[in-house]
Amino acid sequence: MSKAFIALGGNLGDVRSTFSSARDQIKALPDTQVTGSSLLYQTPPVGPAGQPDYLNAVVAIETEMVPLALLDALQAIELAHGRKRKEHWGARTLDLDIIAIDRETIEMERLTVPHPFMFERQFVLRPLCDLAPEWQHPQLRQTVAERLKEVIAAGEVPLPGGEAW
Repeated sequence: MSKAFIALGGNLGDVRSTFSSARDQIKALPDTQVTGSSLLYQTPPVGPAGQPDYLNAVVAIETEMVPLALLDALQAIELAHGRKRKEHWGARTLDLDIIAIDRETIEMERLTVPHPFMFERQFVLRPLCDLAPEWQHPQLRQTVAERLKEVIAAGEVPLPGGEAW
């Protein structure tokens, strides 16, 4: 079994309900168990101006699915929740990103793991820190907790406290 972390993001519709439904659908994937859920964080949008704030979270899973099959399954869950890919970094009902699988490095046309921006974005680091503060990036050799402290020390305003979902 591989341990993976999936980032959830969304800013359209009833995002809390969408996240709960998506988590249930992830639980139902073959040979997959959800082993943890971070708190839910409200964050300002990255990308085009004029979007509503996002909600962000991370779920931890254990799975025997191969990475591309997991990616396909997650994209099907996005589509089932009305995801439309119109604008890069635009508003969306649901975004599911594989941010890490164990300490693997994967570089394929459709999938890069660890996610290339995961250590730059507090909206990924903060919820991931809820679940795995000691997880170490395989190339950067830095833990999630260490990187989160650096991002905040560099001047990014810390996210307000999260809430259960």
